[in-house]
Amino acid sequence: MMIRKNRRAEMGVGTLIIFIALILVAAVAAGVVIQTASSLQQQALATGQAARGEIATTARVIEVSAVDGSAGSVENFSVQMKLAPGSNPIKLDEVTLTLNTDDTTTTLQYVNDTSFGTDGTVGNFTVTYLINGTNHREGNLQRGDVIRVEFQAPRQIDEDEAVRINFIPKIGTATLVMFNMPDVISTERVYLYP
Repeated sequence: MMIRKNRRAEMGVGTLIIFIALILVAAVAAGVVIQTASSLQQQALATGQAARGEIATTARVIEVSAVDGSAGSVENFSVQMKLAPGSNPIKLDEVTLTLNTDDTTTTLQYVNDTSFGTDGTVGNFTVTYLINGTNHREGNLQRGDVIRVEFQAPRQIDEDEAVRINFIPKIGTATLVMFNMPDVISTERVYLYP
């Protein structure tokens, strides 16, 4: 008596092994795709947050004034500022301040010295905290802080002269204020902006 082998069963077992191997390969590939997608999502979120911080971080100018105006020109400026809504803190030692007039451009750097008006302040600006926010840190502009930036122009700024002050943080958007000096300067303190 001859025993017949069931060739169909043998082919079914081989097909089943190949099918299981394909499922395992597909599962591994799906795991790699999910891990890659998760990594890309995290990188995209980090990049988005950094970009938002660079775009949204800026300061708002509340007021610009100058003193020593009784002689028809001014030299010492004062700018009151605070963070714009949604801004990240700004490190003051990473800020460049520029003062532009019709014929002069001056670049100023932060100095942690409140002796405003003494020799050596040209080329530097100082900061006085008028209001300290809840997360106040010296040398930073934090949420809730109101600061007064003070600096000395390299020369007397005369009546009816155009002036531009630009507050430029290392990370964030620059804050530009433009105004013309009054036609007649006759008081000690002159309010220039708003």
